[in-house]
Amino acid sequence: MHNDKSKAMRRLSNALNANDMVSAKKIIENEVKRFLPKFEYYFYMGLVSDDYQEKLKFYTKAIKENCEFSDAYINRGLVKNELQDYDGSIEDYNKAIELDPKCSLAFNNRGYTKYKKGDYAGALADYNKAILLNPKLNIAIDNKAKLLSEVCLKDDDEFSEKYYLSLGIQEINKGNFLEGIKNIDESIKYNDKSDIAYFYKAVAYHNLNNIDLAYDNYTKTIELNKKMIDAYYNRGQIIAKDSPKQALDDFVTAVALDPKFIDAYYAIAAIQKNLGQYQEAIKNLDKIIEIEPMAVNAKALKKLIMTKYIK
Repeated sequence: MHNDKSKAMRRLSNALNANDMVSAKKIIENEVKRFLPKFEYYFYMGLVSDDYQEKLKFYTKAIKENCEFSDAYINRGLVKNELQDYDGSIEDYNKAIELDPKCSLAFNNRGYTKYKKGDYAGALADYNKAILLNPKLNIAIDNKAKLLSEVCLKDDDEFSEKYYLSLGIQEINKGNFLEGIKNIDESIKYNDKSDIAYFYKAVAYHNLNNIDLAYDNYTKTIELNKKMIDAYYNRGQIIAKDSPKQALDDFVTAVALDPKFIDAYYAIAAIQKNLGQYQEAIKNLDKIIEIEPMAVNAKALKKLIMTKYIK
């Protein structure tokens, strides 16, 4: 049964990708229908219909079957936009955003409907939000460019900073560290007081094993935000071998800011063990075990210290 469903869905996907809606409709009715819950069946029927009123009917049925089906709200919003029911379209996009606040497509589409209504400032705000959520969403980038070319409108002053920062973080999270640093540096041109920008730049250099620049950027982060816990912890990590006492200060600051930061307690205990401060190390390992009774590494290190170093 599962194999049959997979084959049918694959055939449907191929037909939709080829924009062959006639074949797609036949596959839905003859093969896929029996495998789908009603709301998905109605959704697909709306997708393949070539009549806007019929699409509206199917998407509405899908929503009645599942009131949290955000894709159905987005697609119904598209249909209402084509039917020039702009207020209804915006209501559907509002609901989709309520269900998924990180849906960049819903923000882009709502922006386009606002543009059609003549609400240019609202359209720009939505395009900017869509781009910040997904810096490579080309449809939003193109829509924004079209809007600004047609209307005398001032862009959000903070947008460029946020855009390059978002793009940089995205690249760093994907492991593209040099590209990430390049975009972070662009964001810093607009705001050189952003602790988040320097932190992610430090993370990138840390991953590139450029310890000096990682250290400098973690330090800059801390100068800008004395409560950036991860900056203290990460800086402590990179200096623990060569400057254990300085690293200890960073880890102690991290647990002072977050008394349940298990990894920082463990790092403190490890340094204390290496410095011969065995009783202090045991106290910090006991804090870990109190927070997380199943902390295997903490138990193992405590056993090692008590067996080998404490007579």
